[in-house]
Amino acid sequence: MKNANVFVDVDLTLVDAKGNLLEGARDALVKLKDKGCHLFLWSSVGVDYAKKVAALHKLTDLFEGYASKPDIIIDDMPQTAVAPFVFNVQEEESWGKMTDRIIAKHVD
Repeated sequence: MKNANVFVDVDLTLVDAKGNLLEGARDALVKLKDKGCHLFLWSSVGVDYAKKVAALHKLTDLFEGYASKPDIIIDDMPQTAVAPFVFNVQEEESWGKMTDRIIAKHVD
């Protein structure tokens, strides 16, 4: 999957409950971007919140766009709208190891 679009959630994925960047997140995002992935940051709180968190942690240069987490998706090919490649950083050993698995399995 060359040039994969990677959507990253904010709370408890990019930052912890206190708003601190999770360990290894920055390096992992840089690695994905360097591999040609297109990174987008999203949050159920909204676009402005996602932008604010990215700016706070000096990550704005990594993300191509920001979005609210979708509630409803309308698509002519709905089976392609739900990505089968969902990763939960809270269930992974680390951001770094998760990113290495993503790159090995899904990024050309």
